[in-house]
Amino acid sequence: MIEGDNMSNRLAELNLRYMQVEFSLETGVNLPGSALPEFFPMCEFITLHERTESGLICYLRLEFSHKDKLKGNYGAIKILEVISQTPNSALVKALAGGPVAMIFSRHEDAWWISPTYLNGNGMMMTIRGTTEGLRRIRTELSALVGNGFSVKLGSESLRSPEFIDLLPQKQRLVLDKAIEMGYYSRPRGCTQRDIAEAMNIKQATVSEHLQSAESKIIHSIGK
Repeated sequence: MIEGDNMSNRLAELNLRYMQVEFSLETGVNLPGSALPEFFPMCEFITLHERTESGLICYLRLEFSHKDKLKGNYGAIKILEVISQTPNSALVKALAGGPVAMIFSRHEDAWWISPTYLNGNGMMMTIRGTTEGLRRIRTELSALVGNGFSVKLGSESLRSPEFIDLLPQKQRLVLDKAIEMGYYSRPRGCTQRDIAEAMNIKQATVSEHLQSAESKIIHSIGK
């Protein structure tokens, strides 16, 4: 128990942050994983088992039209073991060895957490890591897919003094209120209209300040 408490304290001291990255299948068309939705309409990351030189060994939940799909190798993932299955889905142990997975295999200061998945709309990754780790991930993703991806930060990251100091006072006040009211929570705890009413300002002003603040913070991670 004490060892676990010490680990929690060390993680807290690192001030780890959350970041979500999304890109479409069209953006990642040159990546081997872009073909996966043809076989598995949903490929959901559950948890990491091990980093290796060949990629990430992890547990995935796969949806499929026929169980024979589980017998193939698909470039981006190699199914190592079927843990459990139903007629249209399975929990599998797999090697994710595509270019995106290899980024996370090389670096231990940032990693996938849930929700992270690939479907017919594209890939959404939720990432936790150090500030430097997130910067590195963003830089290497840019090298893979250009600037065709979006980045969102969680409230834990947005309230960091390191980032808040980048913002003018009015943006800080609106961002603080948005965080306080749960705008960046999952699921979202309020709307921009709610924030505007609480601060007695226009919704357009809230939208402008939040977009500008998010843009400055996200840009700082890419430096």
